[in-house]
Amino acid sequence: MTLRGMQMQVDVITDLDTLAKVQKDWERLYEADPEAQFFVSWNWLVPYMRFYKGAWFVLAARLGNPGSPYVALMPLRMRTRMSGKTGLFFNEISMAGNNAADYTGAICDPLHAEEALKAFGRHVAQMGWARLNLENLRMSRERVFAFIGQFSRDIFAMREFSRVNAADNVDNCRCFSAALPDTFDGYLDNVLSTNTRQKLRRFMRKIDAGELRIARADATTYERDIDTLLELWRVKWGARKGDRLAGILHNNRRVLRESFKNGTLFLPVLWQGDRPLGALAIFVDPVKKALLFFMAGRDEAVTSIPTGLILHGHCIKLAIENGLTTYDFLRGDEPYKFAFGVTESKVNCAMIYTKSGRNAGDRLDPRSLGSIFAEVTRFHQEGQLARAENGYRQILASDATHSRALYGIGQLLSAKGDHREALAHFQTLATSVPTSSKAWLRLGMEMQALSRHIEAADAFRTVLSLAPDFVGAEFSLARSLAALERSEEAIETLEGLQHKLEAASRDDTLLVKTKAMLKRLKFENRPSYIMLNPDRKAATRVLSTAL
Repeated sequence: MTLRGMQMQVDVITDLDTLAKVQKDWERLYEADPEAQFFVSWNWLVPYMRFYKGAWFVLAARLGNPGSPYVALMPLRMRTRMSGKTGLFFNEISMAGNNAADYTGAICDPLHAEEALKAFGRHVAQMGWARLNLENLRMSRERVFAFIGQFSRDIFAMREFSRVNAADNVDNCRCFSAALPDTFDGYLDNVLSTNTRQKLRRFMRKIDAGELRIARADATTYERDIDTLLELWRVKWGARKGDRLAGILHNNRRVLRESFKNGTLFLPVLWQGDRPLGALAIFVDPVKKALLFFMAGRDEAVTSIPTGLILHGHCIKLAIENGLTTYDFLRGDEPYKFAFGVTESKVNCAMIYTKSGRNAGDRLDPRSLGSIFAEVTRFHQEGQLARAENGYRQILASDATHSRALYGIGQLLSAKGDHREALAHFQTLATSVPTSSKAWLRLGMEMQALSRHIEAADAFRTVLSLAPDFVGAEFSLARSLAALERSEEAIETLEGLQHKLEAASRDDTLLVKTKAMLKRLKFENRPSYIMLNPDRKAATRVLSTAL
């Protein structure tokens, strides 16, 4: 319970139109929340979320009736994965900024933060998923415990993990930032070491003298400058990233472009003549009065010029001159950061997961069913029938009337001879989508395979009432009528079908089969006294005697 006995309510926002209506609440909470940080700001996170259409969602907590102002927001993202061990699909929830944000979290009205986080935890615990990634979570212990305390130990377990690069032993859970004084001279004199201060001043004089220059990306150069930065970064780090390189470059280029368009990117490039020596991508947060260093690239062949020191010094000087109070180096304990007078904080990395390894409640999240069905259909088409059947069954466990899954599993089961279960699925499909001629056709075919020809004939007649030109249903109807020894009706149906096919100039397998069946039925239904004696003369004598 919360203030005045009001229960915290959680809405789930999944579309951009609804999200747009929340912008004022989002910006109000961001400004009021002392724990809020740039990567959960509206200007940075919402454009990034749009890249993941259909996957992101925002938990929004309110006190009171619908329409009441929100007191907390938690942006998340869901994706679907498949277990290589079991072949089953499962859902995985991550923080919405994952893959680009150094920090993740929620934004809250400080007065209601813990109650809101408890409500968010309760809501997430009731959703269908197998893994919840709380990666790079920048949140107070009180808020973290309020959230994770809602997950039952009978169902869930939690594992905390580190983010240490094996290659260089950099711990990416350690974060460093510098508090900025009122003047740049004060920063140089009181924060930096003597050697660093002298070195920085010497090279900044080279900039003043024109030996070096720093140009800031603008509307005419930002595409070039982003490409320059990413190429310098690629030369340094590409080999280490391996197969992930293309994806990382694509993601970062997209983020940097959007950030420039939104006015949150500062990108200085250090030049020597026409040669770019290095560049920084810096995010600007005027609300929290911070600059955040995101990524760097430098010409590794140039060793006589301290590119990073010059660019960081330039950015810190501008930050101080513009009244900003924090220069954040973000994650990683690389040694060079300690030269800038930083203090340390940490982010949390943990995974909450179901002990079973399957989605809680053995149900898939409804929003993931479309993408799962597409994957299952691919399995079916490629002949991976066990995987396809597993997938169809998982979809139907979550949505028993999922029409395409009902049709798919019915086809699969029929092909392997399990007509009884196939029939059950097509019955469900025909009941839930009674206007589907294909559903009734498949229902009739399964009835036919089980020799339930009266019901099969009724199903085929339903098909023809819905789609009078469905010639396959006419042929199937004739087959069931013949099996019921209603030969005259079968012959009449086939004759009509033959006429229809020939009028349409069809010369295919169905016409061949129609003619063959019609010929057989007419032969089988000749007068019995002729059938008793196939000799023509004898048959004529019998006929004359009879007359």
